[in-house]
Amino acid sequence: MTAPLHAVRVDKAGYRDHGSPEKSAQGLDSSGLASNAHEASLELEAAAAADGAANRQAIRVTLEWRDLRYSVPVGRRRQRTSRTILEGLSAVLPPGRLLAIMGPTGCGKSSLVNALAGRLPAGGTLEGEVLVNGLPRGRGFKSITAYVMQEDVMFANLTVFETLEFAARMRLPPSVSAADKMARNAFVRGVSGGERKRVNVGIELLSNPCLLLLDEPTVVATIHQPRSSIFALFDMLLVLSEGQATYYGPAAEAVEWFASCGFACSAHYNPADFFADVVAIDHRSPAAEEASKARVALLVERFNQQQRQRQQREAEQAAAVAAEDRAAMEQMNDRPSFPNSLPVEFSLLLRRAWKQQSRDRLPQVITLVQTLVLGFFLAALFSDIPSTLAGAQDELGVIFMSCMFNAMASIFASLNTFPVEAGIINRERTSKAYHVSPYYLARFLCDLPLRLAQSLLFGVIVYWIVGLKSTAGAFFIFCALTILLALASQALGVAVSAACPSEKVAFAVAPGITVILMLLGGFLVTYDSIPVWIRWLCWISHLYYAFMGLTINNFRGQSEWSCTTPATPDCTARSGDAILTRLGFEDKGMWVPFVGLACLTLGFNLAGYAVLRFTKQKFLPLTGSTAKKRA
Repeated sequence: MTAPLHAVRVDKAGYRDHGSPEKSAQGLDSSGLASNAHEASLELEAAAAADGAANRQAIRVTLEWRDLRYSVPVGRRRQRTSRTILEGLSAVLPPGRLLAIMGPTGCGKSSLVNALAGRLPAGGTLEGEVLVNGLPRGRGFKSITAYVMQEDVMFANLTVFETLEFAARMRLPPSVSAADKMARNAFVRGVSGGERKRVNVGIELLSNPCLLLLDEPTVVATIHQPRSSIFALFDMLLVLSEGQATYYGPAAEAVEWFASCGFACSAHYNPADFFADVVAIDHRSPAAEEASKARVALLVERFNQQQRQRQQREAEQAAAVAAEDRAAMEQMNDRPSFPNSLPVEFSLLLRRAWKQQSRDRLPQVITLVQTLVLGFFLAALFSDIPSTLAGAQDELGVIFMSCMFNAMASIFASLNTFPVEAGIINRERTSKAYHVSPYYLARFLCDLPLRLAQSLLFGVIVYWIVGLKSTAGAFFIFCALTILLALASQALGVAVSAACPSEKVAFAVAPGITVILMLLGGFLVTYDSIPVWIRWLCWISHLYYAFMGLTINNFRGQSEWSCTTPATPDCTARSGDAILTRLGFEDKGMWVPFVGLACLTLGFNLAGYAVLRFTKQKFLPLTGSTAKKRA
């Protein structure tokens, strides 16, 4: 199976899509992308030089890895064992090389690329060393490296140009002019809707990386080997099997190496197909599996026999790293982690979030229709409420249903905020494109117009038809409280979505939280009736504050509500203040619900930000070299 591609081009940048979209789609297997990366490097060299490398320092990069060992736990409890994915891999890759890592499925290709990029997920053990220009990976490593993930995650409502424009503006520092940023973006053209991989590569190449790592650039899953013409473009080749190296060196010498081991490639046979067949483990029968394992063991043994000579040559290559290259890497490590200031990050993120939000028309239409239907249904159900105690109970029902509608609509509309964007955000955060705070604030602000419009539309429909307190001031207080309730509910939904690993989990957790807070809302159970040991939960219930404020707004200072006719035995008319006393709100000022909802909005947002800030994707750190430990 074709490997991920690891390419180092220290003075070439940019990416251009040639040919028609149909032609591109056929060439976008792993081999096709290799061709594109190599082709783009050659064709855009003049362009990169023309814009002065876009005012960005390009340094020569020598990448070295020593005795890399990676293992993961398998099984449970007493049956837990460790499975070795990478076993003692060492190599030096000089500047200006295109390395292809090949091998069958499960041989450790992606694990090696992720280990070199520092993106192996936590949960296993990674040992060894990765050096850049003779130095351990530092803060500057990510700023000179582009990493293309297996998954092509992008915003669905942004055009290709807008996606690349955002990447150029966000990843390039202010020293690069706007014209230069747009010039880089202009190189990418003619990308069809299905070619997300090309866009993904283009995003990474816009920053003019000195080191390019591509993880499994395969679009058509049935194509595993590159064409022989593509294979001829590779400078270096690493062939893996069962986590071990069976060959590393110039790609042009690989056929001769395998022939010297007794495995000759036919003259008209694709070398990539041949290598994949030779190092693959055949599981079709016990005999075939034993024979293939013996073949791989022979290749590994022959490769290791020459390892001393190879290591001496690689040590000379590593030692040949120029002093200026090492100094340039040290300078990169001392630079700020993020290319732009917080205001610039916020501006760019707000613009992108607004485009994504405003173009997602279906949820907006559903929200509008839902508000209209439920608003008029509730208004029709409770219209012409009489001035009786039964009517007062109906008004309380209207108020509580208004609270429930605004709360439920807002919380469930915001539950998919982070799970849907998680892949994109993790990629951009790992690349140090921006801080979490401007992203969070931009997403929050972009949700505001829809929440405001929904609450106002619902209030206009319900308030006057039902016949709640008929003063302009009471109406505006009603709208203000429902808007604050919507914002608090949105913040709670964002916090839940940030804390949940997926959209399904978020939608499973949110109803339970909503039901608990609804029971504590003051309508179904009064404050004094709630057991003392859980009564404090009312003060973190946004529904409690909203219901309190709306009932105070509607009943305080109002005249009596009479008994029904004919008179009910033992029934006495009650004033609005008496109704508030029964609910436990008689001593509450109107400022209490406003302050409570404002504090909960802020608190839920801070909780969501904290969860997002401190639950970012974690990667395995490199521990000391196992070779040093054995010594």
